[in-house]
Amino acid sequence: MAEFVVEELNGNAVFRRNKIEAPSAIQAASSSTGRPVTIGREPGMMWIRVTDEQGHVSEFH
Repeated sequence: MAEFVVEELNGNAVFRRNKIEAPSAIQAASSSTGRPVTIGREPGMMWIRVTDEQGHVSEFH
């Protein structure tokens, strides 16, 4: 498993930040938020930024 930094954002402001060990970025986002997530961002909605150990960033909502 890899370590991910999971940030929940409202616009560009970080609301919450967690470090999670998970097999993938989407599983880290889901584990951190406690709900299913979808790839990408939706305008006007809170979103989730996941950064892996190599610095790759994924976005979910």
